[in-house]
Amino acid sequence: MSDVTVITPPDKLFDQATKILLITPGVEIRKTVGDMLGDTSRAVNIFLYEEEYGLHVEWVLDILAECDICIIDIDNSSEMIQKFTSLIIANPKTFYLTNDSVTPYNLISANRVYDMHWLARFLKED
Repeated sequence: MSDVTVITPPDKLFDQATKILLITPGVEIRKTVGDMLGDTSRAVNIFLYEEEYGLHVEWVLDILAECDICIIDIDNSSEMIQKFTSLIIANPKTFYLTNDSVTPYNLISANRVYDMHWLARFLKED
């Protein structure tokens, strides 16, 4: 059984748990990650950024610097977060999802993912 803590802006928690930042995850991403967290024995802190919590770009950038993995759903992000997308995905621990075939995000990062299956492998590693 895993020990999962969900943290939202403006709160912060930095301990020995695995830290995952989810930026504007869609419904399917939320469900998949939730299912995977039920199968891990790790202590995990989920830092969840949603627009409904207000505009906390500074919080996102602070957490990005501290997290083990960042996952951003670009298509689900607000215009303000999209202005920071290049900075966010340039971080080597950021993985991004998008249906945008026009913007050349791949020039900034090769960490484009199409689903969340890779995360299960990460959560099982010790």
